[in-house]
Amino acid sequence: MKLRALCSATTLAALLAGCASTGNQPPIQQAPVAPPPQATTPTISLASEQRRLADLFRDTPVVIAMTPEGHMRVEVPLKFSFKKGQSVVEPPLAKVLDYVVPSAKAPGMKARVSAPSDNGKAGLIAQDRAASARDYLIAKGVPVTHFAGVGPAHSDSVEILIGKL
Repeated sequence: MKLRALCSATTLAALLAGCASTGNQPPIQQAPVAPPPQATTPTISLASEQRRLADLFRDTPVVIAMTPEGHMRVEVPLKFSFKKGQSVVEPPLAKVLDYVVPSAKAPGMKARVSAPSDNGKAGLIAQDRAASARDYLIAKGVPVTHFAGVGPAHSDSVEILIGKL
């Protein structure tokens, strides 16, 4: 057993010594390493996204439409978005936001989020709700630079507007 260990140690030492010698051997050339591919978000058509989302939410109270300016508008009624007096995103709104993420992440797109208060008037709760929906989208990977603003809604629905705002 000692002889085998001694032979192994001697062989290892000889191999290491051979690797360390510089002699007249040319240096080993390493192949150039290609940079990793850049993760890019594919370009999307808002009109095709609108059709896809409208099909997904057909027969629900969620409205997904194109504006005359070419923006995609997503509306989720307040009762499915937030509990009275609160600004925590409820599961139905979260589900809609999950489907909106690819559109909001697309290069060149901006999003504007609006939310209503409980009494239909602009107020701090409306601002908090819009910020909460925006923060949800950011947590799902939408860059903060893709947001054009948050604020109170002029209806009783949470509204997400996506496009070249």
